Amino acid sequence: MTRLTNRIKPLVALLVLGSGIVSALAGCAFGGSSTPAAPTSTVARGDVVREVGGVGQIVPAGATATVAVSAAQGSTGAPVSSAAPADAVFAGTSGRIARYLVSPGERVSVGQPLAVLGDGRAATAALDQARSDLQAARLELQLKQTTDPARGLPPSAAELMAARFAVTAARRRLGSASQSGTPDVTSARLELRKAEADLAVLRRVATPAAVAAAERSVGVAYLKLAQAGVSATPAEVLAAKQELARAQADLEAIQAGPSPATVDAARLAVTLAQQKLVELPSGALPSEMTQARLELTKAQADLAALQRPPASAAVAAAGAAVDLAVAKLAIATGPPSPLVLASARGELDKARAELQTARRSADAASMRAGRLAVKLARQKLALARRPTSAARDTARFDLTKALADFATLRRRGGPAGPLDLALARVKVDSAVARVGVAERQVERLTVTAPRTGTVTALLGAPGTPVDVVTPIAVVADLDHLAVDVALSEFDVAQVRRGQVAVVRVDALGGKRFSGTVIFEALTGVQNGGVVTFPVRIGLSRVAGVKPGMNVSVRIIVAKRLGVVRVPLEAVTQDGEEATVTVVDASGAQTVRHIRLGLTDNKIVEIRRGLKPGERVLLAAAGGA
Repeated sequence: MTRLTNRIKPLVALLVLGSGIVSALAGCAFGGSSTPAAPTSTVARGDVVREVGGVGQIVPAGATATVAVSAAQGSTGAPVSSAAPADAVFAGTSGRIARYLVSPGERVSVGQPLAVLGDGRAATAALDQARSDLQAARLELQLKQTTDPARGLPPSAAELMAARFAVTAARRRLGSASQSGTPDVTSARLELRKAEADLAVLRRVATPAAVAAAERSVGVAYLKLAQAGVSATPAEVLAAKQELARAQADLEAIQAGPSPATVDAARLAVTLAQQKLVELPSGALPSEMTQARLELTKAQADLAALQRPPASAAVAAAGAAVDLAVAKLAIATGPPSPLVLASARGELDKARAELQTARRSADAASMRAGRLAVKLARQKLALARRPTSAARDTARFDLTKALADFATLRRRGGPAGPLDLALARVKVDSAVARVGVAERQVERLTVTAPRTGTVTALLGAPGTPVDVVTPIAVVADLDHLAVDVALSEFDVAQVRRGQVAVVRVDALGGKRFSGTVIFEALTGVQNGGVVTFPVRIGLSRVAGVKPGMNVSVRIIVAKRLGVVRVPLEAVTQDGEEATVTVVDASGAQTVRHIRLGLTDNKIVEIRRGLKPGERVLLAAAGGA
């Protein structure tokens, strides 16, 4: 304020001095006094308003003057920048302008279509593909929720029944192994009885009863020999013929021996028993090892019995039996003769040979095999009666496997697991996202109005290639305008958002509009070596005002209403001290110290030192 006052006071003094000179000349001319009247001013209350401003231009309220856009690369390969209108509308994607849907001067609403772009149906094809992928993902999820193809076909009723039976059987085996092993005990008992019966058969030929029977046969032979001279009845003749046929058949069987097929079958049984014993697993039960050894020993004994040649005594006895039967037949059919007597003696010899055979023990190898079979059967029976931990473990393993197989069978053809379902849902979500992206890409082919306003220009033509930095139209909001003004650094320092401004439009005959500061720049713009700061003022009434009109702007930066004030030229300031010269009614002058307040370029507020109604001497009259 001091600097402004010091600049203005010399000008005021010159004006006052010039006025005094003119008055003196006039007095001389008309014969008046040479002393001029003292210029004074009356102290009064009023308003003090400080303003800053300049010349500005009307612009739309929602945009800057221009925006920078990057065009295609130039000949040097670097991007070429250009400026677009502040209210320009840009394309949302690359393509070509197919057609415009509006005309210049037409009022549009926000979101209203302005133009349609073409991209060779690329966006539409991408949308169709995305929708197809989404449908496939949803079908896959639906299928996995009911029947997962990766788990195979659903099990049949027969498969489920077989699996249930396997579980039931495994449970029974586990119960038997944990208790007494009843099925194995029964099997072992049967094998023991069979082995004992086989051993009894081997021993039967050497029992006292067999020997006694053979002795009785010898006695009968003696009786027959004694009765050789007696004539036979027809029944005895028939019996003699039958006895001859039977004796001949026994002799042929003994002489022929076992058939080759029987021997081959016995050899095969031995081979199979050996293979079974070799192929037993390392963890086989002792009872299984014993059973395999028993089967091998029995098969070897049977083969040895078949391969043993017939005994000579048996052949001789069979031949003697045939001869005896022939003799008996001859005696029965004819008169006694020496031949009959010889036959009777032969029968006696045969009976004695059979007695000798009965008294001999059975074959040693067969007896050993029989005894071993009985011993092994007894061991197996003992093992079956005493279940081992290995048997229980095997039974538990079998039950676990049967349950697992049954569970796997039931899951076959069922819904997918949680992880597979989660992955299927992720595929659906991803497909939904791709559909959304494709739909937005199709939507971008329709350029819409970003704001409500009026189409002021169309910046392209049908067929023109565009991209996201290509403006295609201008939509201005003509109902909400503003003023852009550039202020100096001294003025902008006093400007704050919300301050009241007065805008005068020269094109409308100096019509005034009120406004409000809505923006003040934080940084300056250098133009021709001069730094200015852009400030924007929003207008409240815009009837008849159009963008581009030039206006003058006054921004009220400070205001004091109803305060004591005096003209600025009445104040004399020396450093921090300010004084005025007070003139009383008699014309006497008194210098008074005062405290200054708000000032503009004409009036200054007096906060202390003066009262309304007092008169003060202006600077030129007071000799300031």
